[in-house]
Amino acid sequence: MNLWKFSKKNLIHFFMILLMLPIVFMIIWLFVSSVYNYNSGRFSWANWQFLTRSFELEGISFPIIWPIVLNTVVFGLLITVIDLLVAIPAAYAFSRLNFFGKGFALKFLFIMGSFPGITLLITSFFIMMYLGLLNTVFAVVVLSAAGMIPWHVYILKGFFDEVSWDLEFSGMIDGCSRFKCLYQIILPNMLSGISAIAIYAFMGAYGEWLLIKLFIFDNTKLTLAGYLAKVIFTDDDKVTNIGLITAIGLFYTIPIGIFYLFTQSTMMKVTIGGSKGV
Repeated sequence: MNLWKFSKKNLIHFFMILLMLPIVFMIIWLFVSSVYNYNSGRFSWANWQFLTRSFELEGISFPIIWPIVLNTVVFGLLITVIDLLVAIPAAYAFSRLNFFGKGFALKFLFIMGSFPGITLLITSFFIMMYLGLLNTVFAVVVLSAAGMIPWHVYILKGFFDEVSWDLEFSGMIDGCSRFKCLYQIILPNMLSGISAIAIYAFMGAYGEWLLIKLFIFDNTKLTLAGYLAKVIFTDDDKVTNIGLITAIGLFYTIPIGIFYLFTQSTMMKVTIGGSKGV
């Protein structure tokens, strides 16, 4: 290794460490703040009480955290499954089929994806109220999935566009139906893209807090993000316990950190294409 390559490598590492320092500092601050009692000035694990029992803050009762973790996993998986079940066939249709209104539908999809979801909150609230779905997880799942699907259809359509027609034609010549070609030939060639979409859908569901805060009134139905949001902003909309908030915030980041460690390789190798028999 010559001197230039050695210097270049060390320079890259130096800047990477420099960029990481604020994040590392924030994590350390979160931990110290989570075990520090701002009233007594002493260190203790009292702020982590949510791990072992329910607690009360500003007159509001919050349940123990573990059922909330289970709610979060179920909520994320439901949205991911619904998102993929709708987005994959829709993207395939837009990419491979010709039908009346296809161009208009694509433009409408683009507009729906670009429309800020927050502007639809009031309308969504009244629709769910008239349907009697307020304070139900079903309402939040439907609204969250509906917000993600338009863009995911667009992204997956791009993946389908890049898969060679020769693969599909070869399968049909060999006797496969169109549906069999889809799940036996095309989908295996874009698994990394589908995995990335699934990961983004799950992470989007994991971070969803606004819909949870607005549509869920029963604290036992919260997800981790909604739980944290309700602890930060109680009914009086004021921050009351920084130590407890940082402890829950730190706990909130742990699952997503572990999730990222296991999924980063998939997110980094989004490739498409292939040939028959791959």
